[in-house]
Amino acid sequence: MWQNTKKFLQLNRYKGLLAILPALLFMLIFFIGGLFHSISLSLQSQPLIGTTDRFWAYNELLNPAFYRSLGVTVGLAAATAILSGVMGLLVALFLAERRRKWKWLQIIFQLPIGIPHLLSAYLLMQVLMQSGWLARIAFHLGLVDSFEAFPVLIHDDWGIGVILAYLWKEVPFMVLFIYPFIVKLIEDWQETAQVLGGTFSQTVSWVVVPILMPMWVGGMWIVFAFTLGSYEIPALLARTSFGVIPVIAFQEYSQFGLERQPIAIAMNMVLSVISFLAGCLLIYLQLRWYKKGRRVW
Repeated sequence: MWQNTKKFLQLNRYKGLLAILPALLFMLIFFIGGLFHSISLSLQSQPLIGTTDRFWAYNELLNPAFYRSLGVTVGLAAATAILSGVMGLLVALFLAERRRKWKWLQIIFQLPIGIPHLLSAYLLMQVLMQSGWLARIAFHLGLVDSFEAFPVLIHDDWGIGVILAYLWKEVPFMVLFIYPFIVKLIEDWQETAQVLGGTFSQTVSWVVVPILMPMWVGGMWIVFAFTLGSYEIPALLARTSFGVIPVIAFQEYSQFGLERQPIAIAMNMVLSVISFLAGCLLIYLQLRWYKKGRRVW
């Protein structure tokens, strides 16, 4: 009887792990299995092109053009993650403060989440291009003399259109990601802060942000990892000379023959390593932050 009770207590202790076991097995089989399969494909030798070196695909990437493309891709992903994180936090705080007055705003900010990235890129292209809706409105209002005088936001030199398209999708994601926790923290701590003479801004600065920091940074890492490997928006809105790696990898995989496919997979593996290292760095910084007592300011 005592042994049965002990086994029951052990099972009850690990019931959380048992609950996520199906999802964990799914991830291990498909994600981890696909990862190792991709690694093996990127390390295939190519006798047809006269090489037996298993690292030939990675050696092909050791050139200034790929380094430039890597810098552009990582820069776009980092800019999108930081901007969407900051804007998402500000919007979530605003919605949390006005949650009892303007509930309809929450619905508006959630609408872009249901729109696919490809469709969002197409819609934004119709709005921001020099013959788009904004250019036509500006022309009819006399703000510009011609459509060509409207600022170039699509296929521009700085990727502004790409970043705007990502922000339109990722800011609502960040809001949806952190908003429920902000509301819970405000409800738990605002009354105590008011008793101690603290304002709403002080409650946010000294209570909400320090507690929310790991989740907020984790959300930005999710945005960074997704943007790093995203194809649709750069393919539609970025210039060809921009050289975003997911676009180049798709071209290598689909247009230049089977012998070039390991190069495309090697490009994606490089992006995966960068995303993994960024996540490890954030975990290390988070652990140091906990040791310092969650001090932000």
